Amino acid sequence: MYCMQCGVELPKGVSKCPLCGLRVYHPDLICETPEARPYPPFDGSSEHVSRGGLLLILSVLFALPVIVCLMVDLKLSGSVTWSGYVAMGVLALYLAVCLPLWFSNRNPVVFFPIAMAALLGVALYVCLKTGGHWFLPFAFPAGGALCLIVEAVIVLRRYTVGERRYRILYILGGAAVALGGYCVLVEFLLHITFRLPMYWWSLYPLVVLTLVGLLMIVIAISSPLRASLHKRFFI
Repeated sequence: MYCMQCGVELPKGVSKCPLCGLRVYHPDLICETPEARPYPPFDGSSEHVSRGGLLLILSVLFALPVIVCLMVDLKLSGSVTWSGYVAMGVLALYLAVCLPLWFSNRNPVVFFPIAMAALLGVALYVCLKTGGHWFLPFAFPAGGALCLIVEAVIVLRRYTVGERRYRILYILGGAAVALGGYCVLVEFLLHITFRLPMYWWSLYPLVVLTLVGLLMIVIAISSPLRASLHKRFFI
């Protein structure tokens, strides 16, 4: 027996064509005993996997190198020296990677600032342990500004785009301009913190990112231009 729509050969006992989905009906074959189907039936159920055990294993894997390094450091030097850097780095990585997995609603609006705060905590620890004075004048404002830019993009992308996907161009365009200004801020902070000369290298990414951002905004404003790009490049 063959499908009347696509012509594929059908095994006995099927109720519809496995290729095109056409319903199979033949009055002479109604009373035939259905044969075993060539594919197993799908019952629609899904296997439930417990996340608690997996997360517990990941936590232990993150804790093991910290414990080993602390024990070796205490054994060799009698105090916490280099192992503190390892512990702070592993803790920051755990907060950034594994902490969101403990929650069913992994909202990046909440967890991204936590990850950035963990990285700033590592920078503060390194600054204090090395006797430096660069955290407040450089690391904190640079990291905070980057966190604000990325957090703004996440919030706007999550709550303002909706069905009008072209609005993402406004967000990315504004973010590109902001990143250009961020490069100028980084160079200025390097100048006042470490007394580095101002070469104004930051003007190059500022100009490029500003032009790219303005181009995205123009595309978002002009619907004919968006339609033309969609036809040509499927975007």
